[in-house]
Amino acid sequence: MANVEAAIDYVLSWEDSTLSGVITTAPDGKRTRFGIDEHWHPELTNCLYFSSMGQVAALQIAKGIYDISYCQPLCIAEIARQEIANKLLSLGVNVGVVNAAKMLQDAVTVVGDGRIGPLTLHALDLADPQKVLEDLRGEAENYYDALTAKNPNLAVYRAGWLRRAAA
Repeated sequence: MANVEAAIDYVLSWEDSTLSGVITTAPDGKRTRFGIDEHWHPELTNCLYFSSMGQVAALQIAKGIYDISYCQPLCIAEIARQEIANKLLSLGVNVGVVNAAKMLQDAVTVVGDGRIGPLTLHALDLADPQKVLEDLRGEAENYYDALTAKNPNLAVYRAGWLRRAAA
């Protein structure tokens, strides 16, 4: 079974490769740290996560959020292949848990309800792991292309998204 901590470390390598905890600010003033975005986690504002909290404490909070909000709903610990778990978690963080789950369900040809359960996991166990990874990469690329076509202002992120999709 996949190692959840290793999957989180994989995502962190995309979100903050040096684990510096540098806080970045979006054009709308919302902040991001270790890939945790204030848009989606406003509850962290009052605990100083996005301002003066120390790097070690902030990293532990980020890892906890990745585990509870992403790994658990995506059943990362139940996936046999680490590289698929890593890719799925990365997608979940970047495109949302439901979209990532549907992408996996499409890759293993089960009905896509956006929730990973026993049927999806069983189909994944039977699937060719390399084909699943290729399909997930293709699904991600299509998602990002559709997103930038719908909102051309997001095109500035496209190259980075496609690098992440191809990984």
